[in-house]
Amino acid sequence: MKRIIAALLLVCMPICVLTGCGSQPSIEYDAKAQIVYVKGIDDYSELSFPDEIKDAQAVDVEGDGFKFHAYLVLLRQLGVDEQTELPGLIDRTAKSISFIRQYLRENAGAAYPSELAELPVVIKLDNSYDYQTDEEQITLKYNEIGTHREFLYLLALMNSDAVGWEHLGYAWYVGTCIDPYTEVIEQWPVVPELPYYNQCIAGGIDPDNVTAADYRTFYDACARVSFEKGLTHWGSYCESLPVTAEPDFSRFKDKEKGDTVLTAFTAASFLAWLDEAYGFEQLSLFCFGQKTFEEAFGKNFSVAYKEWRMWITETYPAE
Repeated sequence: MKRIIAALLLVCMPICVLTGCGSQPSIEYDAKAQIVYVKGIDDYSELSFPDEIKDAQAVDVEGDGFKFHAYLVLLRQLGVDEQTELPGLIDRTAKSISFIRQYLRENAGAAYPSELAELPVVIKLDNSYDYQTDEEQITLKYNEIGTHREFLYLLALMNSDAVGWEHLGYAWYVGTCIDPYTEVIEQWPVVPELPYYNQCIAGGIDPDNVTAADYRTFYDACARVSFEKGLTHWGSYCESLPVTAEPDFSRFKDKEKGDTVLTAFTAASFLAWLDEAYGFEQLSLFCFGQKTFEEAFGKNFSVAYKEWRMWITETYPAE
């Protein structure tokens, strides 16, 4: 922070000051650092960057409970236009983090990770992909649009030393099915060429009018196809290979039931089914490691898995 203040005092060129949308709202371009600084803005979707952004290398946004840093060179390589698309990206990011916090606070009950969830979140769009948690902040780093800042945030909140199917499934379920600001909604993956397309359509999805809630049906359809084809490579890792193939998976020792029979997407379907049957608090207590599977759901994994598989099979008939 001291570095930023010093830079602003020395070489910052004020471009514009917005009014009526927060405490001392401003957008300023630091010509020496080639960074556009944004602070005190409430509605990021209405941001209008100065013309000098074409010369900038990065954008730094300081908001309520989060900071957002994006390397513009990377965004330009990804085809993101800073004037027309970047404001919406920042706005969805701010709303997504706020929504997840609020949803967990209201629905996760005793599982709500209050100490972690109240930490500031620093989001960096750069050339890396990971999440870090310390006593001062949660840092999320990712390297392309659609690689799920909400996914990384949820993994950081679960803060598990050994990531397994329940953590990946929870991140995908909450981060896409429940969070209405999910980043991946912009890159809807259901197209006619993929094997689960017909099950998605039969499940009621309109490919031309997709919502976050449709991801639940999408994951169910993926599960149905995986029962027919097995966990083989008919799509992405998330769709068709067990979670042990995921780069985020770290429970290499002492694997638990589910690690090798569920993909990230089918785990999301399974957890959605458990949520409906037993409630979000019990689901969260299990996924946050505060209860065993049997303690949370009153039955062992194998019994619940068979019940869920039967439900999927009956709800999504084979072609």
